[in-house]
Amino acid sequence: MLAVLVQKIDAMLYRRGFALGDARRLMRNQMLLGTLGSVAAVLVTGFSTWGFSFAAGALLISINFWWLSKAAQELVRVRQGAMFTLLMLFYGRLLLTGAAIALLIVWFGASAFGLLAGLSTVVVNATLWGILQIRHKVPNVGNGKEA
Repeated sequence: MLAVLVQKIDAMLYRRGFALGDARRLMRNQMLLGTLGSVAAVLVTGFSTWGFSFAAGALLISINFWWLSKAAQELVRVRQGAMFTLLMLFYGRLLLTGAAIALLIVWFGASAFGLLAGLSTVVVNATLWGILQIRHKVPNVGNGKEA
């Protein structure tokens, strides 16, 4: 069942422009981690403000990660003016994210710690992906008796 879900998400991401396999895997894992983590946080905390704040943070960072991944793939192809475009996208996204976080905390009473925990799902995702990349590139080590 999970394999079918992963395959469907990968196909959807490919149709949406995630041509690079690593970008697609990172985004898929972020979607799964954010969704499963949010459901768990809401259920475990008994539908509390913290659980919904976690879900809001995970959604916010997943949207940010989506746009960052899409922009990075496009900038690989564009050479002239790419730095200016990258900086504008970065600061624009940063400004919108800051405004969304302030709105969530001030107007909706979201838990700052819950939001921070939800936002950190992208760090967990990137760390796990990096560990798996290193693990797959490590050569097999013999027992020392080959020489």
